[in-house]
Amino acid sequence: MNIEELTSELNQIKEEKYNLLKLVNHDIRSPFNRIFALLQLFEMESKGVSGIQKEYIDSMYISLLSGLEMITNLRDMREIDAGNIVIDRNHFDLIHIIQKSIRTFSKQTEVKNLSIITQLLIETAPIFSDEYFVQRIIENVVSNAIKYSKPGKEIIISANEIEKNYLVEIRDFGDGIKKEEEHLLFEKFKKLSSIASGGEGCIGLGLHNTLYFINKLDGSIKLKRDAQPGSIFSIVLPKQ
Repeated sequence: MNIEELTSELNQIKEEKYNLLKLVNHDIRSPFNRIFALLQLFEMESKGVSGIQKEYIDSMYISLLSGLEMITNLRDMREIDAGNIVIDRNHFDLIHIIQKSIRTFSKQTEVKNLSIITQLLIETAPIFSDEYFVQRIIENVVSNAIKYSKPGKEIIISANEIEKNYLVEIRDFGDGIKKEEEHLLFEKFKKLSSIASGGEGCIGLGLHNTLYFINKLDGSIKLKRDAQPGSIFSIVLPKQ
């Protein structure tokens, strides 16, 4: 097989991979959404459900939402690998995106009895950046915090401005990340030893995609530690 034939075969494999992930995103997401809607309808029409039945319903919610999150991360990875990521900068309020992202996880926090506390030291945070990618960054890190937080715990999200940047920190009080595994944190498809408190699935893409988006926006993300248990992710985003 010569170079031209090998290149052609590799391109075909890449195209088949892209189309498969596209199929996963569209055709598999649809039944997930339908099941989620039916579950909501069942819950509304079955008022007074308690005990073991409620535990089953909560478990179904967590599994469905975890599956939808994995599909979204696969979609993002597909576009990253295909080189289709284009930064579309516009003016928006970072505080609004943080609040919007928190609302996205209202069901997960309700089911796991978690409280998201905001410590916003600024009322507004005008930013010139890519709104979609900023939201994906916040959502991926908040999702991780929810995934590894034990029921009844708090998640704290703080925001402040530092010169020409905004600093967003998201901390949880879970078991934290082992120091010897820190180098794997943003690696593609790497799963750490931490166990999700609600049995949520993980394919090791959320933080990998997050790092890619942050680099495209000329920002940074790092893991911090202090005397308390859990993890603190510190995100720096340029104001423009």
